[in-house]
Amino acid sequence: MNEIILAVESSCDETAISIIEIINSEKKSEAVRILAHEVESQHASHGPFGGVVPEIAARDHLAKIYDIANTALKKADLKSDQLTKIAVTMGPGLIGALMVGVLFARGLATALNIPLIAVNHVDAHLAPALLLPNFSPKTDLKKLLNLRTPTFPAIALTVSGGHCHLSYLSDIKTKKILGTTLDDACGEAFDKVAKLLGLEYPGGPEIEKLALVAEQNGFSDNYQFPFKLSDKENIYQFSYSGIKTAVMEIIRKETGIKKGKITGKDLPFETKQQIAYSFQIAALKQLHDRVANTLKNYPDVKSIFIAGGVAQNKKFRELFSNFQQEVVFASPALCSDNATMIALQTIIEANIDGFQNQPFPKYVTK
Repeated sequence: MNEIILAVESSCDETAISIIEIINSEKKSEAVRILAHEVESQHASHGPFGGVVPEIAARDHLAKIYDIANTALKKADLKSDQLTKIAVTMGPGLIGALMVGVLFARGLATALNIPLIAVNHVDAHLAPALLLPNFSPKTDLKKLLNLRTPTFPAIALTVSGGHCHLSYLSDIKTKKILGTTLDDACGEAFDKVAKLLGLEYPGGPEIEKLALVAEQNGFSDNYQFPFKLSDKENIYQFSYSGIKTAVMEIIRKETGIKKGKITGKDLPFETKQQIAYSFQIAALKQLHDRVANTLKNYPDVKSIFIAGGVAQNKKFRELFSNFQQEVVFASPALCSDNATMIALQTIIEANIDGFQNQPFPKYVTK
């Protein structure tokens, strides 16, 4: 029997609902159909503040989630009673935002008398890279999409606004976390540096655009921001507060503002380009350095799986192309927060994809 799962994601500032059909054969999931993939961002609401405001995020989710779910059902040509399971992000994330999604999902599962599956947001980011690295909502909705079989052992790198996770995977369910962020996550640093430069939120894409123009203009890495941690024994964990402080000091020097709040809005455009270029190089080199360290100590690694919002960055993908191991990025459409990754994670946790052929675990009771 095929499963039809409605998934809910509301951990931060995207309200997302997806519906997927898991095609099973002999207790094994071989393919999926993504019937609906709805993501509504709150960037306009948070833009004036230069970052996500938790209370605004929760209220926005509450106002939109019901209508987005109805839209997903209509696009999937389904009635709610055709759903077999509900999946929802249980964390990590903003508590108010998470509560909206969880309570909505729990209410729907209770009304339909079907199981509710709790999914870890960070784990779910990797699911598209592991199972479905090629997907576009514009061309692939409702198509039969074969699931890939990942090669292990592997390294998994999840890089987003709130998380930097580096793990060793001996198989699809056995994970050893090697490193996390000590302070700012990489995506958060992109947003904060963008704010220092007076750029719009979200800042990651704006930094990438400026850095690309600088590269096309033949700029070099003049500022050479630090990317290796001062603690030489720390070879796996991440830290971006030092890079952020270095950028701030450069902006102070360039603007002549020695104390108090600074803004790079009045910096010459070429200076902004140069700072963005040097910052991006340092930020991405740190990720590359951590993975290179892992490969030295785990020479048996066959694959590197990369996911999270920062994985959309084209320079990131280019930088990681020089490893000898297979490097698999999540599809750009499934890098930022979305509910399709939540639904795909249920396949991994259920082991109905042929890895161990076990039933769905961990239901949240109705």
